[in-house]
Amino acid sequence: MKNRSLLVIFSGLICLIAYCSLFQRDLTISSNNKEQPFVAKEVLPGSKSSYNLSLKMDKDKKVSVEAKIDITNISEDKWDRLVLYFIPNIFTKESSPSLDHPASVNIKDIKLNGTTSNYSLEKDTLTLPLKTQLSPNHNVNVQINYDFTMPSEGLRFTKVGESLHLAQWYPMVPTYRNGWNKEEYQSRGETYHTPFSDFQLDVEVPPSYTIVSSSEDDDLLNDQGKKIKVKNEKEIFLALLKDTLIFDKTTTINNVNVRVFSDKERADQASEVLETAVKALDYFQKEFGSYTDKEFDVILGGLGMEYPNVVTVGSIYSSKPVDSDSLRRMVVHEIAHQWFYGLVSNDPYNDAWLDEGIAEIATLLYYVNEEEDVTFDFGDQFREELSLPVNLPLNQYQNGNQSSYIYGKASMGLGMLFEKYGGEGTAKKFLKTYVEEYKFKGIDTNEFIRFTKHYFNLENNKDFEGWLNLNEE
Repeated sequence: MKNRSLLVIFSGLICLIAYCSLFQRDLTISSNNKEQPFVAKEVLPGSKSSYNLSLKMDKDKKVSVEAKIDITNISEDKWDRLVLYFIPNIFTKESSPSLDHPASVNIKDIKLNGTTSNYSLEKDTLTLPLKTQLSPNHNVNVQINYDFTMPSEGLRFTKVGESLHLAQWYPMVPTYRNGWNKEEYQSRGETYHTPFSDFQLDVEVPPSYTIVSSSEDDDLLNDQGKKIKVKNEKEIFLALLKDTLIFDKTTTINNVNVRVFSDKERADQASEVLETAVKALDYFQKEFGSYTDKEFDVILGGLGMEYPNVVTVGSIYSSKPVDSDSLRRMVVHEIAHQWFYGLVSNDPYNDAWLDEGIAEIATLLYYVNEEEDVTFDFGDQFREELSLPVNLPLNQYQNGNQSSYIYGKASMGLGMLFEKYGGEGTAKKFLKTYVEEYKFKGIDTNEFIRFTKHYFNLENNKDFEGWLNLNEE
């Protein structure tokens, strides 16, 4: 009995020493941060836009749009042209001849400050020459009237049964840094990068459709002809759903109304998707900070993808619908993007690893909390066949393996970093601070490294070698 008592005391001392060691490390980080306060260096967007969008769809599913955009030059350069994303044009017969049921696009007219303008349109790049240069801190008003029909095999911008998913359906203003940051469209990953913007939107569609959008005021949109406002979002998603069922539940934290939209074929999945979405929103709010709106929507069917305040789930690119476990995991991953992409912005073409890799870590943290057999464990080495860094532009990976880098190797590198400095708890504290520092700001790889080195008091780049391309400015 005496030996057993000594063993208990000895074990307690070891635990106390370990606790004090971890506590001291937190004190050291905190102390150093007080001595040298960290100031985030935002990657500036270079352009600022305000959108006024009006969409009408007739009974034959022909969509007409009037887009008015106020664009301000907040870069240091003078502009001689505007370059916009016009992604619906990617899915026309001319741009995608392999599609069996392509889109059609017709631009009726374009005006700059009320005067008809010349333009060129090549694939998804819409270029508008300026008659006089636009100096810094000056703005221009663009008005574009066009109509389109939807493709059946589009990517995000597509028909799903009788419903329409309208991702990137309007002319989108890119960021500007040493020129317009407009990259060539790719069928894998996201090739568009837009700054936080304000939107006004009104939608008129046949009454048999339910309107779902990035707004928290969809009830007003469904009251035909009423205009709603969306503030400080990277883009605005719109879905027109036919014969949809709605399931809803409120989160415990901040009373967010979570809605799941499903057709009859997927109705048996809707309840478990709803439960997962509510749990994930509550968990991420607890760990990373409040969700910023009063409503969050999940649309069952279509490609797994995140948008501000709404996600679509069901399949991965051209695959068949995923199984039940994969579907729930997809829901959690896409919800994580509401913080890591929706709040902290990065270029998904040149720095895709930042939102995808971190969203993977956040997803794992959720499952560690939910399931006993899931652990925060990453090992200590990368797969030999993945020899490239994770922060290359998308076009520098082979089309079939980019996900292995920006999801897999990126989350592995992050996980190994967090394990080295404390594990699961360290990861949660780090990501919470990361969101606080960069909320509604842009970040790139160099700034992430600068933040991480400060957070962990790192004197060199050793922890980033083998997975990040270190081109420090």
